Amino acid sequence: MFIFLILAITGVSQFIVKGSYIELEQQQALKDANGMRVLIESDLKSLGVLNVDYAIWDDSYEFIVSRDEEYAKSNLITETFESNRLDLLVYVDSSGEMVYGAMYDENNGLNVLSGSLPEFLSFSNCLTAPTDPNCISSGFVNLEGGLLLISSCPIKKSNGDGPVRGTLFMGRFLDSDELYYLSEGTGISIDLLSPNDPQLPPGIWNEDSSGIFIETVDEDMLAGYYSIHDVFGTPAMVAKTRTPRSITKQGSETLYYFILLLLFVGFALGFYLMFFLDSTVLRRISIISDDVQSIGKSKDFSSRLHMGGNDELSLLSDSINLMLQQLERKHEYVLSHKAKDSAILKAMPAMLVQMKPDGTIISRNCPQYGDLTFLSSMDINNIYDILPEDAAKLARRRIQDIIRSKELGFVEYNFPFGDRILNFESILLAYGEDDVLAIIMDNSHRKDAEYALVQAKLQAEAASRTKSEFLANMSHELRTPLNSILGFSEVMLEGTFGELNEKQRKYVGNIHVSGRHLLGIVNDLLDISKVESGTMDMSYEKVVVWEVIGYVRDLIDPLATKKNISVNVSVDPEDISINADRGKLIQILDNLANNAVKFTPDNGDILLSVRISGEYIDFFVRDNGIGIAKEDMRSLFMPFVQVDSSTSRKFGGTGLGLALVKKFAEMHSGYVQVESTEGEGSTFTVSLPSEREVGTSLSNEQK
Repeated sequence: MFIFLILAITGVSQFIVKGSYIELEQQQALKDANGMRVLIESDLKSLGVLNVDYAIWDDSYEFIVSRDEEYAKSNLITETFESNRLDLLVYVDSSGEMVYGAMYDENNGLNVLSGSLPEFLSFSNCLTAPTDPNCISSGFVNLEGGLLLISSCPIKKSNGDGPVRGTLFMGRFLDSDELYYLSEGTGISIDLLSPNDPQLPPGIWNEDSSGIFIETVDEDMLAGYYSIHDVFGTPAMVAKTRTPRSITKQGSETLYYFILLLLFVGFALGFYLMFFLDSTVLRRISIISDDVQSIGKSKDFSSRLHMGGNDELSLLSDSINLMLQQLERKHEYVLSHKAKDSAILKAMPAMLVQMKPDGTIISRNCPQYGDLTFLSSMDINNIYDILPEDAAKLARRRIQDIIRSKELGFVEYNFPFGDRILNFESILLAYGEDDVLAIIMDNSHRKDAEYALVQAKLQAEAASRTKSEFLANMSHELRTPLNSILGFSEVMLEGTFGELNEKQRKYVGNIHVSGRHLLGIVNDLLDISKVESGTMDMSYEKVVVWEVIGYVRDLIDPLATKKNISVNVSVDPEDISINADRGKLIQILDNLANNAVKFTPDNGDILLSVRISGEYIDFFVRDNGIGIAKEDMRSLFMPFVQVDSSTSRKFGGTGLGLALVKKFAEMHSGYVQVESTEGEGSTFTVSLPSEREVGTSLSNEQK
């Protein structure tokens, strides 16, 4: 009977109330649709007001005639489009010619229009009657980029006087950003649909004069439509808003709660009985809460809760006891680590000082060994009291910098101690609001070792200079007899002292070739010793790169021809010139080219090329010879070192050629790079600065 009564009341309520709810929802949907229409029309109206503000203005009036660039720089800028939400701005004079036109979007920025006037602006009667002072018009234009709100206004003086000098068009796309701007604060959602969109209900274009059409979408939503015609009278777009059917839901919820009320009255006795049960549970929960609070205050994590039974509350008590057990272990772990940290601080030789910015010491450790032990027995309240005056000033300044930057800082200073001068280094770290942690270390022994290393380095450099001077002197002494040997052997080969038989000519030829080879070695020794001793002179002049490359090609041509090696040359552009030491540049390229010929098999290819790379000119020597192994790259440019002893026996050489190439390139403020694959060939690249003052002559030592 009770259930039947509830069902009867529910049916009557649904019959009476539901029709009223539906009518209210229709009214709300119509209100939202009209609000959407007002928002769109207000947006178009605000565009017209903005257009009038710019069109009826003395500066715009003068701009049509003068086309002043200052007007464009001040007004026709990105900020004007962004602040006024404009997407189109076009100035047209009275003859219909476009004076200025631009479209804007946030991705591509400002795009100035050129050519003839856009065709979609022909709607305005200001173009058909250019002198009409009252030809203000506005509307919608459907473009490829979306629905455009468009407004036109005659350009006149600020006081409204004429004559009219042209027309100003302003446009604003009704895109998602503009719809969000219109919807913000009103609670009305707006979507745009194409006139041919299949989502549109039938009969949408047969609406009343207001252009509003209401549709029931489903049990949760109503839709309101506002049809928009463009300036030419054709359907352009349909605006759609959604109205939730919340009134029906609220009515249903009201009935639901009404039924719940009836149920509550019917089952009041049952709830009364449950009250006693809840009271019993709450009492046990209160006991658990009191015990937990007591443990929290005492911080005695060894305490445990005692709750009997076999229900949820007893399980909760067991879980709390498990948590207390884990907290007890963590607490013991923290205490043990604090004791360990304290022992480490006592044992470490460095002093850790926690202090304020003014030097007041908050805490510190006491080193038990090392040169800092004397500080352990001192009663120190302020770190600046024990520092020398200059060290104290430096520390104050660095501490302030560290507090501001919150970064690590370092301070190094000397500290007088007895008959010694100790060198201390402090690492400073800011933490908290303005506290500083200083780690003070004794660097005296390290400084002594550094000084000893510097002295040893100076002695080694002096010995190296002595060696280089000795090599230079010996090379100079060897050149005199070698020149005599070469001269006499050449005279004998020419037959000046009589004809030689074939055997004599062969032996004298061997003497001449060996002498020239030995002279080359002596010259390399002399050059490397001059470079190392700082006596090598550099004479810079303007050098035509093509001439140098051709000269080097001629030098290696006999040996290349003998091995049937093709030597190719490429200079891009051909008129490159460089300020360099001509002789050194030729020697660099000749050494690299000779190596390329030497290590390239018969019938191979060699390329000498030059190109400009930024502020450098790159010289390339590329071959397809035996290549260089990766493990030999590191020692490639070291003097007297060849990558493989078998290579030295097979091809000859002293290992000085590439060392001189690297030295000469560095003396030009350049550098050398190499790329090589074993068995495929190598490419050496010499990069020299393209600009240098001509006519200078510097020794390596001066450089």
